[in-house]
Amino acid sequence: MAVFAAILIAPWLLALVLTPATIRFAKRHDLLDRPSARKAHGSPVALLGGVALYLSIVLGVALLLPFLPGLRGIALGSGSLSGLALGCGLMLALGVWDDLYDMSARWKLAGQVAIASLTFALGFQVGAVELPFGFDLSSAAPVSFVVTVLWIVGVANAFNLIDGMDGLASGVALITVLTVFLLANQEGATVPVVAALALSGALAGFLRFNLPPARIFLGDAGALSIGYLTAVLSLASYQKSPAAVALIVPLLVLGLPALDTILAVVRRGLSHFSSRGAQGLSVRELIGAVATADRGHLHHLLLRNGLPVGSALVVLYTVCLALAAIGFGTRGLATEIRFGLFAALLAAGFAGLRALERRAARLEADAARAAGTGELAPVEHRAAG
Repeated sequence: MAVFAAILIAPWLLALVLTPATIRFAKRHDLLDRPSARKAHGSPVALLGGVALYLSIVLGVALLLPFLPGLRGIALGSGSLSGLALGCGLMLALGVWDDLYDMSARWKLAGQVAIASLTFALGFQVGAVELPFGFDLSSAAPVSFVVTVLWIVGVANAFNLIDGMDGLASGVALITVLTVFLLANQEGATVPVVAALALSGALAGFLRFNLPPARIFLGDAGALSIGYLTAVLSLASYQKSPAAVALIVPLLVLGLPALDTILAVVRRGLSHFSSRGAQGLSVRELIGAVATADRGHLHHLLLRNGLPVGSALVVLYTVCLALAAIGFGTRGLATEIRFGLFAALLAAGFAGLRALERRAARLEADAARAAGTGELAPVEHRAAG
């Protein structure tokens, strides 16, 4: 327990020091997210939150290496802490570049795929994947490579998509990573245990400055890098298991970002087909429609329904805790039950989002009529990325 406490506390203390230092650096060099018609914050906010998190984790673990021999044994080699730090650092750099220079979606996705491919080469690989009704996906290298890359890219982007409100992505990541720590500890996976604790400590320190009203944003750099770490740690938690990996368990643990992302894809795809019909079957059009931002995410809908930011955060944290508990509690259930549960959660989430969307549209229409403008006026409180 003392070792666990040290790995948790060192990055936490560093985050309390490095985050305000990063805020000052960002302000001094004009690395700020400025208000605009598409953004809800009213004054410039520092970017580079992901840099503060990354430095807190890496320096925190590095400072403990001389005192904890067990850490030195997993610092180098295949599937090691250094490999994890390299992959996360590259994802962070990709996100920083996007925050500062606004990369195209195509190049950003290409960079993510390249980093995920390198992660596979560094030893973080999924084995056979358990499916319902006694079927498994093969652990052969080509299949493992595809599943690993899709998993890392998907989860990283899921966290990026929910980063739309002060404290949301970082708080959800803290809940999720602590659950991953519990899974990894039960499986005896040392690298994920250490990295999950270090990330949890850094997130706890960072949240003090990211909760509303945020003084610093994660930006794409922070959201993508914590999504990357969460993806790799949840995957690596099962690497030593001789049985087929039940990826549905970490998928349930990821809960809020996973469900919200899947529902966003379904929602945008259906909206595209309803407006374009059969003409919208073009792959390019469909990808463009799915990648187009909207205000249909759960956090947007809660705000559009008039919920204050603080109350919306409490609701979303509660949902995330419940989904993480469900995922953790399904470890001993049959695969068919786990997949059925996930399908039921998707159906319930879709129905709930549609109900919230209809109510938000009514409120906005009423507000527009009351203002006499005839335009939809969003009922929304302050939120940010």
